[in-house]
Amino acid sequence: MSNWENLGTAVMGNTVPYNPNWTRYEQKVVTGVKELTRIRICRLPTLLLGGRIEAVTESPPGHYWIEIINDLSKMDGSEPFIESYGWYPQEPATFFNFFTVDGCLNSDCNYFRNKDKDNDNGGIPNEAGRAIIKEEDKQFSLYPFDPHHNKHYTLPNSKKGEVNHPCIFATDPRTEEDIIEEIRSFARNHIPNEKETKKWSYAFEYFAEYNCHTFLFNLLYETDLADRYILRDLHFIRFFSSASDYKDEDRYISDHHGNIFKIKNNETIRKQADEIYKRMKRVKDNAEKLANLLKK
Repeated sequence: MSNWENLGTAVMGNTVPYNPNWTRYEQKVVTGVKELTRIRICRLPTLLLGGRIEAVTESPPGHYWIEIINDLSKMDGSEPFIESYGWYPQEPATFFNFFTVDGCLNSDCNYFRNKDKDNDNGGIPNEAGRAIIKEEDKQFSLYPFDPHHNKHYTLPNSKKGEVNHPCIFATDPRTEEDIIEEIRSFARNHIPNEKETKKWSYAFEYFAEYNCHTFLFNLLYETDLADRYILRDLHFIRFFSSASDYKDEDRYISDHHGNIFKIKNNETIRKQADEIYKRMKRVKDNAEKLANLLKK
């Protein structure tokens, strides 16, 4: 049984002492925008031949996850109690399984736990979330967290240059604690149960895929957050474009000679793509509204 099952519906648990001031944490409002400083969106840079792509605009980043800051006095990432959420495959996704396998939150599954056992690194997981909680582990957390959390991306001389705080608009009545509870609820819905295990899939930004990138995109939709980087996120751009192409009656493709071909979209696929398009349009609209406000 995973630690998530032990926690039942209490994804967060009582990891740190409750502070009543957090419930009404006062966010700084600038030009109609509230920055959520207890929440961090993280994007892992792409690796190419052992190197690193620095800018989000130059290449699609690798893993995405979201972090919650539970100790406001340690905003530099040195907090001991760790909470974060990311979406992982339960086993390697390859051509042989069509890049589609059962998924798991924070790599909390046997495959990654066994990899950590085989590659002992002093107790801190490299591959899995903190799935097996020992007494001495409670100084870190009472539940699994994304294995990339609070690391410098496990890369030499790396910094969290791709980390940003999401925003809501000044007219939004929710507190930051309200939104954190919504994030936890979204994460809770990804924990496998007897009836359903959600899939992890990658299809080269095809609208129907569901991986760590689209996990974040859907989280932004469900919690109605604005992400300032999403408009130049190549994964999002291609994912949104795919939904736009497949939601219409026809789509158009070209060959390497520049010839254009019209292809009729299947009705079932059109309905699925239209739903994704509407969700991602909301994410895009929020980002554009934020960008315009920040220009003022």
